[in-house]
Amino acid sequence: MFITKPKPEKEILDIVQPYEKLFYLICNGCNEVYVSIKDALNYSKILEKKHKVTVEILDYICNIDYVNKYLSFLSKEIENQDALIIFSCGIGVATLSSLVSEKKVFGICNTFYLTGYKGYNLPYEGKFDCALCGSCYLNYTGTICPITSCSKSLLNGPCGGAKNGKCEVDKTKDCGWEKIILKLKNLNKLDLLNKQIFI
Repeated sequence: MFITKPKPEKEILDIVQPYEKLFYLICNGCNEVYVSIKDALNYSKILEKKHKVTVEILDYICNIDYVNKYLSFLSKEIENQDALIIFSCGIGVATLSSLVSEKKVFGICNTFYLTGYKGYNLPYEGKFDCALCGSCYLNYTGTICPITSCSKSLLNGPCGGAKNGKCEVDKTKDCGWEKIILKLKNLNKLDLLNKQIFI
């Protein structure tokens, strides 16, 4: 079981500041993740002060097949948005981002582990991993988690040991930081790596 907690208001407002029209998608939570709909709706009011916001609430943003079908009904509406803002755990943010690769996607929450039983109801476990670290970096790394995608969990960039795009620790695994840099380059957002957010 884990829980989402909204990031500080200033952090979110700073990152969405360049975008006028936001598509704000709220996960209704699941058996594995607690999401506060009240907090999510409060954030929509904050965003609406300076942006045009379209709000949608749906279940299981981590279910790639379900969300892909849902997004197909909203494709024209999403096409007209400048960025997508996601209120969910890190897995939901990464899943949605994989489906709208041409759009900038930002998450509003940090994800924390709660002690106790953690079931395995999440679909596609392993494809979109979340370290439940409580300090989500997805907004600065193209929604690819540097902790779970890098074998060394490096936060400050690639180690330099990758060969032909493969990790030096696990030669069957793609270098997480090469994926991050390529995605940010495709989004024209390499400048995000200059932000002083990494510890």
